[in-house]
Amino acid sequence: MSSFDESRLAAPRAPRNRALTEAKLRKAVEDLLVERGFSALTPSAVGRRAGVDKMLIYRYFGDLGGLVRAIAYADDFFPTFEVICGGLSVADLLELPVNQRAAHVIANNARALLARPVVLELMVWELVERNELTAIMEEARETLGLRLLGELFSDVRDEKRLRSIGALLSAAVTYLALRRRKIRWYSGVDLTLDDTWSDFADAIALMTAGLNA
Repeated sequence: MSSFDESRLAAPRAPRNRALTEAKLRKAVEDLLVERGFSALTPSAVGRRAGVDKMLIYRYFGDLGGLVRAIAYADDFFPTFEVICGGLSVADLLELPVNQRAAHVIANNARALLARPVVLELMVWELVERNELTAIMEEARETLGLRLLGELFSDVRDEKRLRSIGALLSAAVTYLALRRRKIRWYSGVDLTLDDTWSDFADAIALMTAGLNA
């Protein structure tokens, strides 16, 4: 009578950890974006970098765009509404003069961006590439921007002027945050100092004083 050969039994397949796999896919997207930009993002490239089957992108997110969208709208990627509010409630912020409110929001957004080097690298690539994936990232930021305007500045009568001033100041501070990645100085100002960003907030408050009711 032959003995039973246990070595012929296939090893049981370990259960897939979806949360871990999603984290690997997200990290792969972020790494590829920083290194090579949006053009490097393909399902195959992301799957290889993550060390998982690329079909899991479709299973968990629908497609590559769905994965990028999940990253763009994650609470720990772009600065959130709550982060930009800096611990103050909407009611608290509405008690402030409009110019102080604007300074608070724009400066907090800048500080939050400085704490997110991957986001800054992504925004640099957005300046040189334009495709469906960059549009998803842009949509996430624009959605947040519209929410900030709608909830924190609804009392400003001249909405057109508010949007114009907000766009100019936000763009200026964002540019300086991007520049700080590689270059320390701008117009004699040391961008690496915390005091510099506090000074920017004060300057914004002065420049937007005309928005006060």
